[in-house]
Amino acid sequence: MPEIDIHRELDTELEPELDAEGNANLEQRTTVLVSALAREPEREAALAALTQLGPTTRAAVLAGLRDGRWEVRRWCIWLTRLLHPADVECAFPLMRDPKSAVRQMAVSALGSGDGRPDAAVPLLMERALDDSSIRVRRQAVLVLAFSHTSPQLEGFFQHLLDTETDSKLHKNAGIGLFLCRERGTDHSTESSSC
Repeated sequence: MPEIDIHRELDTELEPELDAEGNANLEQRTTVLVSALAREPEREAALAALTQLGPTTRAAVLAGLRDGRWEVRRWCIWLTRLLHPADVECAFPLMRDPKSAVRQMAVSALGSGDGRPDAAVPLLMERALDDSSIRVRRQAVLVLAFSHTSPQLEGFFQHLLDTETDSKLHKNAGIGLFLCRERGTDHSTESSSC
């Protein structure tokens, strides 16, 4: 596949090229832009172009989640979170990716926007307890604390406080425990006011 000049893509204001039949070839262009995410010099321009294209990038971005290059998988998670939050569950398998930067981005994606499925909680707990990267573990605890807080997680956060030696993870677990207790108190207050 010939190299594409990403800056040329941006200069054309993302007007789709036409094929011999006069049809826009936007799908091919988004695929090329997703592929450019693997190359540092082109990444920023590719991200800008894909962001500008918005929802039309869905198929290429979701395909990028299965790309063999970790950089593409990582940035496609970010694009999914930003442009296609309803598809954030597609990032679930990437929480077990061999590359920690991909796992960390997948964990982050599950704590933002509209894409906060409750089905993510067991996976986030697994990452918080068992990931080989302390950064992924810390991020999982923060996501659970701020985006999936519920009184049911109080025991989980207490366990982390009792067993963890990493100061940042310990602090994050304390935040989670505080928010769980606060939420539990808010629910009991709401119930009693009826």
